[in-house]
Formats: sequence, structure tokens, C-alpha cells
Amino acid sequence: MALLLLMLQSHAQAPDIIKGTVLQYNNSKLEAVPYANVFWLETQKGTSTDEKGNFTIEKPGKNPSHLVVSFVGYKNDTIIITTDKKEIRIILTNNTELSEVTITGGMEGSYISRLKPIKTEVITQAGLNKLACCNLSESFENSATVDVGYSDAVSGAKQIQMLGLAGIYSQLMWENIPFLRGLSSSYGLSYVPGSWMESIQISKGTSSVINGYESVTGQINVEYKKPQTAKPFFLNYYISSELKNELNVFSTHKINKNLSTMLMGHGSFMGTKWDENNDGFMDQPKLNQINLFNRWAYEGNGYHSILGFNFVNENRDGGQMDYDENIHRNDTVKYGIGIKNQRFQLFTKNGFEVKGMDETSIGIQAAATYHKQDVYFGMATYSGTQKSLYLNAIFQSELSHLHKYSFGFSYQYDNYEENYTKLKSNKTYDTSYNRPRVESVPGVFAQYTFEIPEKLTVIAGIRADFNSYYRTFVTPRLHVKWNITKSATLRASAGKGYRSASVFSENMGYMASSRTVMIVDELDLEEAWNYGINLSKCWEFKENRKATFTIDFYRTDFINQVVVDIDHSMHHVDFYNLGFNNTGGKSYSNSLQAEFNIDAFKRFNVGVAARINDVKVDYLKGTMEKPYVSKYKGLLTMSYATKYEKWMFDFTLQLNGKSRLPNMIMSPAAPVYDNYSPAYAFLLGQVTRKFRNFDIYIGSENISDYMQHDPIMGASKPFSNAFDASMIWGPIMGRMFYGGIRLTI
Repeated sequence: MALLLLMLQSHAQAPDIIKGTVLQYNNSKLEAVPYANVFWLETQKGTSTDEKGNFTIEKPGKNPSHLVVSFVGYKNDTIIITTDKKEIRIILTNNTELSEVTITGGMEGSYISRLKPIKTEVITQAGLNKLACCNLSESFENSATVDVGYSDAVSGAKQIQMLGLAGIYSQLMWENIPFLRGLSSSYGLSYVPGSWMESIQISKGTSSVINGYESVTGQINVEYKKPQTAKPFFLNYYISSELKNELNVFSTHKINKNLSTMLMGHGSFMGTKWDENNDGFMDQPKLNQINLFNRWAYEGNGYHSILGFNFVNENRDGGQMDYDENIHRNDTVKYGIGIKNQRFQLFTKNGFEVKGMDETSIGIQAAATYHKQDVYFGMATYSGTQKSLYLNAIFQSELSHLHKYSFGFSYQYDNYEENYTKLKSNKTYDTSYNRPRVESVPGVFAQYTFEIPEKLTVIAGIRADFNSYYRTFVTPRLHVKWNITKSATLRASAGKGYRSASVFSENMGYMASSRTVMIVDELDLEEAWNYGINLSKCWEFKENRKATFTIDFYRTDFINQVVVDIDHSMHHVDFYNLGFNNTGGKSYSNSLQAEFNIDAFKRFNVGVAARINDVKVDYLKGTMEKPYVSKYKGLLTMSYATKYEKWMFDFTLQLNGKSRLPNMIMSPAAPVYDNYSPAYAFLLGQVTRKFRNFDIYIGSENISDYMQHDPIMGASKPFSNAFDASMIWGPIMGRMFYGGIRLTI
């Protein structure tokens, strides 16, 4: 269950490790079973097999214990494990009983487990390897759930959308600790290297109250590779046709049977200036990033602990091709940008078994974050610092096998110092803001779970939080999962979410324009309801082939929203509360999505998906569609692997529908699309050749070379009122080729 994932794997009860292989008979030959579920009976502590059917799992404290192995189309196998067993081999046999539903991603690249009460799409490591996946922002190309686009045409920053709303309304977590929030909102997706990730878990709608109050449209949780189970050494080198270089490396070391550590390093560099569309601006900024991550894991008898740190230093420099910061900074001769980020985080996660009480544990999470950001776009400058503390303590137990409960307390502290200044060409102030903000938020929560195994699960939770800057608020949430049949699952959810807006760091892309920031209202806490329902169904055919279908609908209704208005005037961006100046006070999002995935024949998988968005907001000019939100999206994925997966071929086609453009009728430089961008297709593909200890991959993005023409309005006069590099609705980079090597020892 999702509850126990939040307990930081707190049921790790002994330092011993079991290694095993899951196999199947195919025409009298034994073959590996990749991505099979492996878990301990009567717990939610588990793992999955890798591409070669291998797995590693920690032993529980009691002996003997029962290890369950399940996979679509095969009979569950239960193995009794005693203290002397270290390695096992399991051979599954055919059965019509289904244990999980697999959806878009191809070749088991992504799945939805029927065991989870909250619908969660899991992008596996195999799915991540099907794409370049340089970082988190590039890991959703095969997903219909998450959209990714550029925030502007000069900074290279990418942003995500879920349910038609900006990524700031989705809670981004790192192993269930709040991760990218506040000052990291605009550029933080690049702080998560793709090679570090073990999996990505995407859930729509409200999440458990244990996770906090900030989830409105969904949650994205990233699992990094673990020192207990990762290979001793890994290296990934990547280079693109634009001469962007990336190197990822990690090494693990087991100090003893209880203690292990992992050190991961990432370096990315792009020092070449490119101007494919000949507008005089660099298509991508020069970039360098150093990212270090280290953690230590201790596995004791009834105790599990993780301690570590993460350090990121990133610099981006861009603007006009002949801009020189040493010469042109703070003048209006040449336009340039500079973005510097430094981020440091300490974290710890601890889980304790309460002896003498079955299925009872205590989990404690804590993190401290310091982030410093210095930015300039032409004559606009921004500097910010964020100091944050996070603490979450959870007690979990059960009244009986059917009734479980958890409760605890949390504390979130955020200290923001933000300064924004924009100068006119004559060096006089156009506008200036100094917005310090300190939020101290203690909270308590409780959650009750009723579960009839393999039939019905109901989770009801509530939490109360006191925000020293705003007010006290209550967050109720409800989740229901019903297994209609062994192959069909219905889920429903409803709940509230809250968040406080950091308007400068979250809307950095608008600084890449002549617009002036205008905060015209005393901004309040954002508050919204989210409701959702989804149905998943699976069919099985001969030769272990299967087909799956899932459909869902989610609605988000805002009670209050910090409205970002770029329609009221082409000269500024206005921020105000929903309902300001009698605007009506309505803001909502409707999202309907359907996906179908089928193994067309052996080792060849095809997935199709379609989504419709309806997102409207009451602006000062009236009720309008939210700009830059595609009305619809289509997705086609195809994956083929030769025998033993020596060669793998992956192809993705995205069809992105039209989106409303902001009102720029007063600008002579504005393109004319009847106020809507055109629909367009985006293609990408990759070929991978696997060897014993390494993989070689080559691929291409934007194969059709489709680009948004003239993405920078007024590029020839960047200090005039006509300049705007933030009106981005499509690809701003042409066809790109890449290649790389992954070495595992």
C-alpha cells in the first residue's frame, strides 16, 4: 500500500539480503521474467525483477517468512524462506490470474500495480532507458499524463503540466520527501539526472495526507538507485549533435553487512553557441552543472536509516550571440541573460519496528535545504534565497487484518528572501519588489484504511496545519479502490490541496520579455478541490501477450488561485487572487484521458493514448481558456526487442493540439494564428544495442524538424516594448541527434 511506501521502507527488519532469479518456461526453454513483483507476505515491502529476471530483497525480521512472486498471466508462487537461504530460483507457471495492469511505456517500461489503492503510473528503469532522459524533465516523453515544454526561448528551462495545470500544482517528491519547490520550481527538473533514477511514480489527483497538503493535481515521486541493491559501478556518457556533454557516474560500497554507501556524480556542459533560426539569439544558453549526491544506508534488526546530502551548482549564460557579460552587462546595447543556482540539501530517513506489536512501525523523515538563486534577463534582475526545514513523523499500526491506521505530525519551515528589480533604458527604476516571507507550518494528520485483500480498499485521511504567514486550514482526502474482477480495477479519489505561491521563482520565464511584474493584490493561500475516477482493464492472450485499457477523468476546482494574467496588457504580467476586482472567481480544469496498450506480437508492444483538456480561468478581461494548454494530446509508442533483448528499438509520436495564445493584438510583432497555436506532431526514436556489461544507444528527437517559427518576438529590438521570448507553445529546437554508452560493472 501507498502508506507503507511513505514509511521509508521502515519494515526493513534484518540486515540479511536474499538474491534470486525469476524464470519461466517458453517452448521448453527457461527464460527470464523481467519486472515481476516480489514481496513479503502480509507486508508491502517488495521490489521487482530487472531486465534479466534478477532481484535483491532484504529479509524481514521473523523466520520463517513467505516470499511471494507474481507476474501477469502466471500463478503466484510463495516460497518459505528460512535463515540459511541466501540465493533462490523461482520458476513461474501459467495461470489466468492477473496481478497487475501494464500500460503505456512499451516493453514493461511503465505499469500500474493493482495493489496500490491510489492510481500510480510507474516509469521503470527500463522505461527511462528508452529515451535520452538526461534529466527528470526529459523522462515523460512516453507518458500521456505529463506534458513538458519550454518556459521561454532563451533560458533553456523546461516546465511540466499535469491535468492541464502547471507543474507547481503537482507535488514533486524525492523518495517521499518534498523536493523541488520554491526557488527550484523553474530550473529544478534539471537537477535530477536520468541515470540516477530507479523509477518515477506518477499519481493523479490528491495524494495521502501523510505526504502533506500541497498536492492539488497529482504527485511525482522519484526513487533513486539504492546502495543496497545497485551495481558496484555505473557510468553513462551522453553527447548530442549540439555538443551538449553529460557524464553520470556512481559507485557503491558495502562497508559491512549492515552499512552501505553510494556516491553519485553528474556533470553537464554545453559551451557552443547555436542560432539555427537566425534571430540573433542563442537557441540554448551555455550551461555547466555539477551535481553530487551521497547517502549512507544502515540496515539493523528492526531499524532502517538513511543519511545523505545533495549539492548542485549550475550556471546558464545566454542571450544574443555577440553578448559579452564583461562588456554589455547593465546596458541596452546587447541583451544577455545569466542564471546561477546553488543548492544544498541534507536529509535523513529512519524507520523503527515496534517490538511486540505486529505490523507496527514508526517512520521519521527530515530534510534541510538551502538554495541561492541570482538571475538577470536584460535589465531585469532577481535574487532569492530559500532556507527550508522539513520533518515528518509517522506512527502506523493495525486494529485487525482489515483495519489499519496511521497518525503523526509534520513541520515545514520556509524562509524566503526575494528581490526583483527592473530598470528602464535610462537607468531609472521601472519597478522593484522586496518580498521576504517566513512560513512556519506545524501540522497533524490521521489516516484510516479499511482493506479486504484483492477486493476493496478505502483510505480516509484528514490533516490540520497552522501556517504562520496565512492561517490554519484543514485538508480532507478520500481514496477508494475496488477490484471489480481479477482483471478490472475501479478507483476514485476526492480531496483538497493548498499551496503558497512564490510568484517570481515560479514564473521566471516572463522575465524574458519586456513585461513588468505587477502584483496588484495581496496574494493569499491557493486552495482547490480535486475529484477523480479511473478504470483499468487487462486481457491476456497466448504466448504471454496481453492488452490493457485505462480511462480516467479528473476535475480541479479552485476556491482561490494566484492568477497569472498576461492578457490584461502586453506590457506587464499581473498577479492577483481569483475573484479580484469582481472577476467572477472561477477557475477549473477538466481532463479526460484514455490509454490502450497491446503486445501485438512477441517482443513488440504498441501503445496509444488520447487526452482532452478543458481549462478556464476568470481573468480581468473575462473567462478565458488558460494560455499554452493544449486542448488535446495524442500519443503513439512502439517498442520492439530482438531475442534476449540484444537490440531494442523504440519510437514515440506525440500529437499536440492547439492552445490559446495570450492577447497580443497591440503588438505588431505578434504572429497571427486566430489566437491559437497550430497543432503539431513531435517524433523521437532510439536504438539500443546491449552487450554483457554495457549498452550503446543512439537516437533522435524532433525527427520531423518541426519548430515554432520566430519564438522570440521583437528579437531585433530586445529592449523595446515589442520584445517577448515567453510566448512558447511548441518546439524551439530543431532535429537533434544523440548517442551514448552505459557501462555497468
